[in-house]
Amino acid sequence: MAEKDARRRYSLLTAVCLIMGICIGSGIFFKSDNVLIATGGSIGLGVVMFCLAATYIVFGGLCLSLFAARTDGAGGLVDYAARFVSPRFARLIGLHYAFVYLPSISAVIFWVTGVYACMVFGLPGTLTNQMAIGLALMLACSATNALAPRLSGWAQNAFTVVKVAPLVAVGAVGLLAVLGGWAQAGAGTTGITGGGAGMGGLAWLAAAAPIAFSFDGWPAATSIAPELRDARRNLPIALVAAPLAILALYLAYFVGISVTLGPATVMEAGDGSLALLFSRLFGERAAAWPNLIALLAVLGTGNGLVLSLQRLPQALGLRGDVPGRAGAWLARESGRLLFPTNSALVATAAMLAWSCVHAVAQAGGLIPNGDVSEVSVCLAMLLMLPYFAAAWRLRAAGGAGVLRGRVAPVLAGACCLFVGLSGLAEPVRAAFVVLELAVLLAVARACAGRTMVRPNEGEDRHD
Repeated sequence: MAEKDARRRYSLLTAVCLIMGICIGSGIFFKSDNVLIATGGSIGLGVVMFCLAATYIVFGGLCLSLFAARTDGAGGLVDYAARFVSPRFARLIGLHYAFVYLPSISAVIFWVTGVYACMVFGLPGTLTNQMAIGLALMLACSATNALAPRLSGWAQNAFTVVKVAPLVAVGAVGLLAVLGGWAQAGAGTTGITGGGAGMGGLAWLAAAAPIAFSFDGWPAATSIAPELRDARRNLPIALVAAPLAILALYLAYFVGISVTLGPATVMEAGDGSLALLFSRLFGERAAAWPNLIALLAVLGTGNGLVLSLQRLPQALGLRGDVPGRAGAWLARESGRLLFPTNSALVATAAMLAWSCVHAVAQAGGLIPNGDVSEVSVCLAMLLMLPYFAAAWRLRAAGGAGVLRGRVAPVLAGACCLFVGLSGLAEPVRAAFVVLELAVLLAVARACAGRTMVRPNEGEDRHD
């Protein structure tokens, strides 16, 4: 019992911070101009766009909270799939998250930390420098998570505070601007309620897809369930509270910076709009602060992804999804650390491999204005559809209410289809769709022939 209690090292606050830390990266700080351009300068339509893009995480979280309240097994999504979808799908989702999805987006995230580090420290922004710094930070996060997991949890809380503070501050400044009568909402634009200038019909809706990527990654947080105190209570709370908090923060930032500077100024300043706001409020030297904030924000996202990824290979080993001695090796925990160090090593190797793929893609310009993570995100969204179908079945079996068993599955599923299919439809990404599917197929074939682990005999799938 003492060993089990020692393994429950994370609190509800850490679970909330993990979800928020994974989702809130640097993108939100530089998205406002893109949103306003897409809506023709309309803040009101921008708010609608953010709400549409948040549909996936808000209602997807409501669906997963049904499963989180019924099990706290290792692997999070893998365990949910085994109990509420099918064992075969559980193997597929586990292999995809462990060897394709999380490693590929982690590789890109740590490359972005290298990009911002070069900006902050005045280093040449070459791909070599960016990748070198990113890989060093990746290895540092991996070592910290493996050797001092409790410290990593505290770090995740701190990173989240650093990210949230500027969002809250900009939202507060915007509120003061409105109350003080110096808001710039209508300066040279259609204003808060106007339609998008130059936008034909509902063409602005297409811009919701890119914003949805700012909300991605949150399902990975379910992997800490075995290490979360009172997981069946706390994880469902985190899956509902964190998405709503993220949406509120994004809206506060977007509206705050738009009404303070004015939509026309934000669109003209582009990615420099936050720097412009800082320089106006705190002086010219403060214009460099946004790059530092973005660096810490992306590093927090990377740390959260590593924290989640390192547990997944162990979950596959425990379930028997990885064959023979390899599975037993992955499932083994360090007696001193009570942590799956072998699983962490495999996770790190996967991230390094995808970092190489990403570097080649960037050096060769193989995905113009994009990266390998976008394909992974779209595939992962489509693979969430069976979970939403399972939530629908829970309602039919009397195990869920109308909101989580009917409304949430429909809205989250529609968002997944819209964003996932539109992202994969880009011809330039076709080669990487084939590559990622080939990797997933190769890993699945290597693990084939094993007896799938069924849900525990004594547990009811719908209790």
